[in-house]
Amino acid sequence: MILLDELSHEPLYEQIVVYIKKQIKDGVLKPGDRLLSVREMATSLNINPNTVNRAYKTLEKEELIVVLIGKGTFVKNRTGIAPSKSTKSELKLKLDLILLDIYYQNISQEEATNWVNLFYDKVGDN
Repeated sequence: MILLDELSHEPLYEQIVVYIKKQIKDGVLKPGDRLLSVREMATSLNINPNTVNRAYKTLEKEELIVVLIGKGTFVKNRTGIAPSKSTKSELKLKLDLILLDIYYQNISQEEATNWVNLFYDKVGDN
C-alpha cells in the first residue's frame, strides 16, 4: 500500500509515480498486472482522482503502463522496446543534473560508478 507524505516537498502524484516504478523494479508489479483504476486508487489514498490521473499519465508517457479503454490500466511489457530519441534526451538531461549534484557534493566518480553498478546488479542489466 502506498503511504503518501503530505508534508513532503515532492508532489503527491510524483510520490505515486515513484512508488509504482519501485514496485515494477522490485518485481512486485509484473508486465500484464492490472493497476487499480484512477477512482479506486484515489479512494484508497483519500486523494483527488486528478492526482492519480496525473501520475498514471506520467507513467504512460514514460511507457511503463498502458491504458486499455474499457479494460483497465496495466504494467507494460518492456522487453525489446527501445526508448525514443526524446526520451533518451530527457533522461540524459536528468542524469546530468544528478551527476552535477554528485560532483558538487564531492562524491568521487568511483563511488558514483559503484552506485550505478549496484543498481544494475540489483535490477538486472537488459
